[in-house]
Amino acid sequence: MQADGLNGHGIITHTMPETTLFIAALQQQADADAVMFELQDLPCVHQADVDLGAHTAWVSHSGMISPEDIVAKLEEAGYTAEFR
Repeated sequence: MQADGLNGHGIITHTMPETTLFIAALQQQADADAVMFELQDLPCVHQADVDLGAHTAWVSHSGMISPEDIVAKLEEAGYTAEFR
């Protein structure tokens, strides 16, 4: 499969931007669940995963939402995030 082009079968494919965030406040499963809820509630987020042990969140999203918008949403929910 080719990124942002034809996949060999005449179907156009697009690679979604991916953002990884470090969230120091991820201390308990309840924190991870809350962050995951916030990420899944965002428009234009395709997939998300939270790694409690690494204090990170990974997000696959369209170009219609910026990493800064994702950080702002998490900060509104009380979770300071930074790009990794």
